[in-house]
Amino acid sequence: MLSICRRRGIQLANNWTALTVSRNCHCRRLTSAPLTTSGALIRSEYQSHLSVRRFLCSSMEQGHAQTTNVETSQDSAAPAQQVEAAATATETVANVREETEEVAEEDDLVGYTKRGEFTSQNYRVSIKNLRKFPGYRVLAEWVKEKSGVGPHRLYVAGHTRTRQIYVTFKSEEDQATAIEKLNGSFYQGEKIQCVKEKPQADPYLERKGKSSRDGDKKNAKRARHADPEFEHLTPEERVARVIEPYKPLPYEEQLKRKQDWVSIVLKSITTQMSRNTLVPPWLPKQKAANAGMICELQDILHSPVKEAYRIKNEFSIGPGPEASPQVTVGFRLGAYKEGSMTIVSPEKCTIVPAIARDVATTFQGYVRQAEMLYFDECTHLGYWQTLTVRTPLAGGCMAVVGMHPQKLTQAEVETEVELLRKYFVDGPGKDSGITSMYIHFDITRYRKTTSLRDYYHVFGDMHLHEKLLGLTYRISADAFFQVNTLATERLYTLICDWCDVNEDSIVLDICCGTGTIALALAKRVKKVIGVEMCEQAVEDAKHNAELNGITNAEFICGKAEFVMDGLMKRYGRNPNLVAVVDPPRAGLHVSRSGCVPAHSQDLCPETSCLRRLQPQAI
Repeated sequence: MLSICRRRGIQLANNWTALTVSRNCHCRRLTSAPLTTSGALIRSEYQSHLSVRRFLCSSMEQGHAQTTNVETSQDSAAPAQQVEAAATATETVANVREETEEVAEEDDLVGYTKRGEFTSQNYRVSIKNLRKFPGYRVLAEWVKEKSGVGPHRLYVAGHTRTRQIYVTFKSEEDQATAIEKLNGSFYQGEKIQCVKEKPQADPYLERKGKSSRDGDKKNAKRARHADPEFEHLTPEERVARVIEPYKPLPYEEQLKRKQDWVSIVLKSITTQMSRNTLVPPWLPKQKAANAGMICELQDILHSPVKEAYRIKNEFSIGPGPEASPQVTVGFRLGAYKEGSMTIVSPEKCTIVPAIARDVATTFQGYVRQAEMLYFDECTHLGYWQTLTVRTPLAGGCMAVVGMHPQKLTQAEVETEVELLRKYFVDGPGKDSGITSMYIHFDITRYRKTTSLRDYYHVFGDMHLHEKLLGLTYRISADAFFQVNTLATERLYTLICDWCDVNEDSIVLDICCGTGTIALALAKRVKKVIGVEMCEQAVEDAKHNAELNGITNAEFICGKAEFVMDGLMKRYGRNPNLVAVVDPPRAGLHVSRSGCVPAHSQDLCPETSCLRRLQPQAI
């Protein structure tokens, strides 16, 4: 939701045979050793040999095969035997993984806390006896004020009106301090009980364990789709239904349902505000004038295009459906917390362009023959996590491969970069249409244990470009850009009209990304100022201004909650100040979300309204 604010207004078997797969897809025995129920040995074997695989796949394009128990040469094995051996290998390793999960279900639902990775679940407490749940923000501020330590995460296990909530911290010291300060204190007249809690059970293993105890373990993944409406659908059709839930409905009905949903949300916000101690004086009037909503809700605008419009698609990498459990690149059929890790091909998803689906299929071929495994959310072993494909209407195709760093060295990363380059420049993937490729490591939680960079350029162009309303914008690998270009043009045209700017206006584009909104308004106003926390996006915004000959644009890198005070001191009293806010899904930081109205004595919410552009046909 984009708003405009004006001054007005994630075997155990008795014996485990570790396998190594060479680049020509031959397979040979590496080690054979008994395992304990802890699974420690299987973990050390995996980390010591990058080539251990759970799913052994045949590289049919090159005519190679894989076997499990004997070393096989391509010249000596008959094709039929090769295919049979590969199928047996896949089934065997999948069965071992299933046995491993079964032990984990029974013995260690919190095994994820023992991996050596940071998880705040190790420092969890519960707060009981709350008279009424005050809301996450208020409670988090109270915890910080009372204990002197800020919570890492705060959540409710059940209904938001429960009197018990859970809080996690960043260290054992913070946890102990919070318990000491909070336990026995008073909140809303009630004596609070704060006690140490065990880590939350892994939702995937917990759900599988429940299915097993009910005697339905084999059908655990199917249970979620037991609805008769889905029984006749293929996995590809099911995932398309998950991604496009409104697709079977006429477009007008889709819009009506969304309109009704937004109306319910706005009424809920209004009701919550009405219960506050300090009710804004304009709220009753707004509520009466807009059918119980805080503001006017206009009709949804139709999208100019309803299929194949997404210029950015993020695919997951993991096990395919039970009928074909090979590693797959596509979309999730269900959530991890619901007991599903199944990935299904996006071939039936009509909102995904054909070129993006083709790239996913081609990359799927690469990871199936690669030595590195996909990242397993249950065991946290493996590497391949996601594949993000950008396909702007102006041309070009960027593929960003998301990998888990594990304990990879620079040399190992460089080796994989070279293998990717050979495969997609001179090998089977050369006709995929990819013009730019990167490897991305999310090292936010591993900066102290890894020396890897965030991004590694593999080949091709460093950036992509897209056109909006006659302007050209540069897009980097990590920059945000709207996913529906044609609908975005309608959206930005509407923004320009709503801002009602003139040559004396100053526009603040908060959370500006690559500067698209600010630059769309620049030629109509005196000055535009963009605020964005992503450093690369700010560099793109500055480049975009120069690329389009715009000289009255300024872009500041930083969090909006830290930058806005300074900007309001400089421009807050300007009668022609307009702020455009397109925040991330989490919204603006609470300490700064109201900074513009706070500096405006003539705020007139009656002139505000919400109007949502329909960006997709789901």
